[in-house]
Amino acid sequence: MALRSIASRTALWVLAGSTLVLAAVGTLLLTLTRTQILDHTHHEAAALAASAGSQIQARIGRVAASARMLAAIIDTRQGDAESLLRDTLAANRDMDGLAAVFRPSSDPGSVPPYSPFVSRRDDGTMVSRDLSQDAAEPYWNSNWFLGGLGCSSGCWQRPFFSQSRHRLVINYSVAISRDGHPIGIINTDVTLDWLHRILGSLDKPEGAYAFVLDSDGDFLAHDDPDLIGKRGMPVLLEAMASDRPETVRLAAAQSSHMQGPVWIYSAPIDGTHWRLGLAIPERQIYAGVRRIFLLSLVLGLLALLGVALITLMTIRRTMAPLGILADRAEHVARGELDFELPPARRPDEVGRLTHSFDHMRRELALHLEDLARVAREKQRLASELEIAHQIQIGLLPNEHYLDAVCAHFELHAALRPARAVGGDLYSYFMLDPQRFFVMVGDVSDKGIPAALFMAQTITLAKALAPRAQTPRNLLQLLNLELCRGNDSCMFVTLLCGLLDTDSGNLVLASAGHEPPVLCGRGAPQLLDFPTGAVLGLYEDTDYPEHHLRLQPGETLLMYTDGITEASDQEQRLYGIERTVASLTRVPATAPPAGYIERLLGDVDRFVADATQADDITVLALTWHGEAAGTELRIGSQLPDVFDALDRCENLLEEAAVPATLRGDMRLVLEELMVNTVEYGYPDGRPGQIRIRLQPRPDAVAVELTDDGIAFDPLQPATPDLTGDLADREQIGGLGIHLARTMTSEMRYTRSADGNHLRLRFIYPNLDGPSS
Repeated sequence: MALRSIASRTALWVLAGSTLVLAAVGTLLLTLTRTQILDHTHHEAAALAASAGSQIQARIGRVAASARMLAAIIDTRQGDAESLLRDTLAANRDMDGLAAVFRPSSDPGSVPPYSPFVSRRDDGTMVSRDLSQDAAEPYWNSNWFLGGLGCSSGCWQRPFFSQSRHRLVINYSVAISRDGHPIGIINTDVTLDWLHRILGSLDKPEGAYAFVLDSDGDFLAHDDPDLIGKRGMPVLLEAMASDRPETVRLAAAQSSHMQGPVWIYSAPIDGTHWRLGLAIPERQIYAGVRRIFLLSLVLGLLALLGVALITLMTIRRTMAPLGILADRAEHVARGELDFELPPARRPDEVGRLTHSFDHMRRELALHLEDLARVAREKQRLASELEIAHQIQIGLLPNEHYLDAVCAHFELHAALRPARAVGGDLYSYFMLDPQRFFVMVGDVSDKGIPAALFMAQTITLAKALAPRAQTPRNLLQLLNLELCRGNDSCMFVTLLCGLLDTDSGNLVLASAGHEPPVLCGRGAPQLLDFPTGAVLGLYEDTDYPEHHLRLQPGETLLMYTDGITEASDQEQRLYGIERTVASLTRVPATAPPAGYIERLLGDVDRFVADATQADDITVLALTWHGEAAGTELRIGSQLPDVFDALDRCENLLEEAAVPATLRGDMRLVLEELMVNTVEYGYPDGRPGQIRIRLQPRPDAVAVELTDDGIAFDPLQPATPDLTGDLADREQIGGLGIHLARTMTSEMRYTRSADGNHLRLRFIYPNLDGPSS
């Protein structure tokens, strides 16, 4: 729990950081100190080895000088050899014995010359004997004698263990020459006790040892008595092979009393082939440094601990107000803002933080009040948006519509707003019992403004459609109404269609909307026809119409750009190509809902987890009517009219239409077509009249279309039947009245293609007499 406070963590980090710094600096100092200590040890050990070598050299130098002097004197005083040996042995305590031996004569039977040998006993007395009398082992056959004859300048021979004196002895031999030929030798026995005493008297570092190696690599002397006379290790001999002073490091010492690496300091002993060595353990060299370092480290850690404690106390005292602020912050987190803060004692950072925290508390209280108010407003707005959504949905007709009168067409629609309310729209309604208006649109904006503009568009379209009668006229009237007072410059794209439910004739007009797709006959076909400008921006705009005749089972798919512009997470658009490809996979016999489900499913799979960016609306209209009847095309002359009447009567007879109904139809068609020729084509202007007959089980549908001037034969008023029936000054007066009486339905429209008159004659047995 203590480490949760800033003071504890700061003190801990100060201690840890200081420890790292201390360790780094200590390691650097230890390295530098070790280097200096090692250099100092090298100098001192090399000097000590050189000094010991000088002492040994001085001792053996005196032995060698005495032996050479005796060799020179005895050559002329051979008879005084024993006395000279005694005097020399008494004067030089380093000698243990002296011998003057001579080469025997080569004459057979000659007596060996007197060869005295004087030695010193342990009690200091001297004894002598004649070596020539040692018949068991004649000296003149010994290696030491034969080797000594070649030492004209003196030489040290191999050490040997004296059985009589029970110690290791070494000989120094000098040849006695006469006329340039050796006649004998002076052989000096030197015990190595004094050599051990010299090694023992050296002021060596603790744990160090000294030794002397002879030319064969054997230990002549060693601080470890067990190694005397034994051969040195190869690595040691290799290091000692130089004739100069050397300093080398060995991974392990030869002595069993020493562990770890050692430093060897060696020096040659002049006048011999011996070499003095001084071995110092590496750990002993650095022992003092380690003690000082460990002591310094302990003192440093204690100092750092003291600094950490002081830091902890100082920071705790300094940051005590922060603890109070942290406690108050927890109150703030729980929404408890009614508390007081202790007064700031100093104008430092903590004091400024206290003032700022108190100011924040007051501001936060006000802000929470504002947030509560905003939350209430947001909740109210969400409720209003939900109401607006319900109202918008209420403005739209049902998603599914099936013609209940003749079941000639079926419609299915789907709308997905990107927000609670959107700007897409669709609508449909029966203009009259035979004509069906349908539209799909997209407002330029989203949200509430788009929803209001969409509602205005639907309302105006339904109100203007009875007066407009055609998609072209409806778009023109709707555009004029939307342009009025449109200060926000909003606009709507709209695709409008008018379906003749009996014949399947479909008239389309577009105000900048996406082209529809016709499905059902082979591959889906994109109907890309000319469009007018969007609604709501330009008053003087025309909207061309596109005519087509739906075949039974064909489906017209209308949609908004929410389909083609749907994008995935990589911002790739769905596009019209994928739209057409998706519709290709729909069976030709599928209902309208099947087209919509397939298309929306493919769009959803393409978009995946990407956010819907725009409203989506799709509407599918399928016509289930019968195939078109017989169509006749004639000229705009009266003979052509009567010829066409005869052909129509024959066709009706072939279709088994009752004779009474055929007569009524001939009379009505004659009246209407004559009026069309007389008043639709003034001055005999040429033209074309189309007649389409479609017999059905219950009635006969007739459609008259001409390209003459605008002429509505249904407008004249009912004539006065009390007057002269032959008076025809009033255009079509009596004839039009009879036509209305004899038909079940008459309807006139005007489009860009001309005049359209639709008639319906019900069989007499279904609707009583026709006249």
